Amino acid sequence: MAKVKKRAALLLRRWPSLYDFVARVYFALQPVHLRELVFGTKAREKDWAVRHLRKGNDWDDAQHTGEDDEWIKGYWDSRNHRHRSFLLERIFRFSPISSILEIGCNCGPNLSLIAKKFPSTEVRGIDVNPMAIQKGNELLAQEGISNVKLSVGKASELAQFQDKSFDIVFTDAVLIYIGPDKIKEVVREMLRLTRRALILVERHCFEPQNGNPNGLGVYRYGCWERDYLTLLKQFVPEKHISITKITEDLWPEERWQKSGAIIEVIV
Repeated sequence: MAKVKKRAALLLRRWPSLYDFVARVYFALQPVHLRELVFGTKAREKDWAVRHLRKGNDWDDAQHTGEDDEWIKGYWDSRNHRHRSFLLERIFRFSPISSILEIGCNCGPNLSLIAKKFPSTEVRGIDVNPMAIQKGNELLAQEGISNVKLSVGKASELAQFQDKSFDIVFTDAVLIYIGPDKIKEVVREMLRLTRRALILVERHCFEPQNGNPNGLGVYRYGCWERDYLTLLKQFVPEKHISITKITEDLWPEERWQKSGAIIEVIV
């Protein structure tokens, strides 16, 4: 089925307007999005909580095709993806760092790299998928990494952490699944937790958005893109916000080329 979809997409790309129309209809009619229209972000959270039960992998260079934990190992194997080194460079600029939290960490590919760079730093990660957390803690232990703790949690429920608990709070392709009903709450909570900076790798609307003046998001190709400058200005002064486009060499996938960005907020 995946090969058929890929061939169909290649054929449709000969007519960009038709391809765009078909893609929009396809993603708009996905069952998870239809549930999202009724239940909001809770539908996405439930979907990701059981993502490991479905076959397939979110990364093109999958090495464990057909295995029960293929989806999780795909994330672990993606530690060398080029965007991760760029993200970590931005985090490392805040050295020395005593504590870091990643929201939506999966099995911890980013955190394993951070922990090796800063073995004395307290590194925490939460994710809505319990199997990813369990497997991630096992994989980290196998690597001899002892300063990372992964636990089950939602981006929309961060009350377990006290104010200003971490030097750095960051996300990596997580807010693209947080809908307009929850995004302001999630941003407010992340800013509550960080002492120094909030760093986001997400899909940013570089062009003006009609009908969405608050930056809550527009649904495109299965994900939420939003004007993060407009959104974040509701919480922090504009001069504290910087947005850098992710270049093709860092993330070759077409949609990340168009809208991928790293957003930094200094608090």
